[in-house]
Amino acid sequence: MKYGQIAGNKSIDKTIYRCFDFLEVSDQKKFVVKFREQRNDSEQIMHTFRELILGAYLSSNHFKVKYEYDINGKTPDWCILNGKSEIEGIVELTNFHIDRLAENEIKDDWNKKGSSLVFRNKYRNNLDRLYKCIWLKIQTYQESVKSVGKPYVISVFGDFLAAVKFKEIKFCLNDKESGLFELYPELSGVLYFQEFSGSYHFEYESNLNAVRKLNIPNGIFP
Repeated sequence: MKYGQIAGNKSIDKTIYRCFDFLEVSDQKKFVVKFREQRNDSEQIMHTFRELILGAYLSSNHFKVKYEYDINGKTPDWCILNGKSEIEGIVELTNFHIDRLAENEIKDDWNKKGSSLVFRNKYRNNLDRLYKCIWLKIQTYQESVKSVGKPYVISVFGDFLAAVKFKEIKFCLNDKESGLFELYPELSGVLYFQEFSGSYHFEYESNLNAVRKLNIPNGIFP
């Protein structure tokens, strides 16, 4: 393998190299450095891994992407560029997890009962935290997006324990009273993805109120 062992896990490394097939060498090297620096921090490794999955998915759909491209001192996860290397869109990832207390309770239940079904009903009310998770990410790049005048997409990764449904994402975005799409027309859309048996399933909700459009197809990667 070109870079040898990267993340310290054969399964993850296999997917990393699959993602690298869709990225420029300069971005590949950024990820190699990050993964090796984070080798003792499994939580951070998984965040970086999902950033990589997101970029590879965009590239596999014929978007030219650049990782941590500088925009007025900020470095969003991914920028979409045109043939002249000018910014055509900004895509930023946020990971949605259940709260730490609930996560610990779930793990205790799993260890005691050997079942993952215990949390399906007990921890299903994600809407308030999910709404805030997306809202906070909007705030992070709101001014930068306005300054460059380009489409802005937030990507949400749904952790398995959180058991998020895409309809919950759409409710947060399109609710008549507090929907984020109407409140923030600079947000072009939200790309939600989750993992199923080693594959990542992507679903996109476009903002009909957006001042700048960016269409991203639904799909599966790899």
